[in-house]
Amino acid sequence: MVKRTVIIGVGNLLLGDEGVGIHVVEELNKRDLPANVEVVDGGTGGVTLLNLMEGADKVIIVDAILGGCKPGEIYVLDVDRLMKGVVKFFSLHEMDLLSALRIGKELGKLPLELVVVGVEPKNYKEHSMDLSPEIKAVVPKVIDVIFGLV
Repeated sequence: MVKRTVIIGVGNLLLGDEGVGIHVVEELNKRDLPANVEVVDGGTGGVTLLNLMEGADKVIIVDAILGGCKPGEIYVLDVDRLMKGVVKFFSLHEMDLLSALRIGKELGKLPLELVVVGVEPKNYKEHSMDLSPEIKAVVPKVIDVIFGLV
């Protein structure tokens, strides 16, 4: 059986690199994807993410994450380890994203497989609709990581 996979980009396009998840899904929408893969703009996240995950066997969430590494570093985080605190990071939507995932887990609404692909941002405090050059340069690598997970 072919698994239904949903890739959700999360972020705010008005805050530079904070919108990397949205930029990634925009690039993915330009590509030929398998019929079982759906790409969704998840906006700034929150509990509405649970609706976007409904019926999916696998979900990949793409977001900007402050993990303390150099800008452009790519993180692949297992959601179970993330929620148990084994992996330390700070998402720019941490309250909304982690709260939504915890609620989803309690309600039994999370897919069997859920992975967060994060990118360390450079510019996320200044108003800009553009990614910094460092982050723009890693978008193809993020897409490669995602294709490796699909």
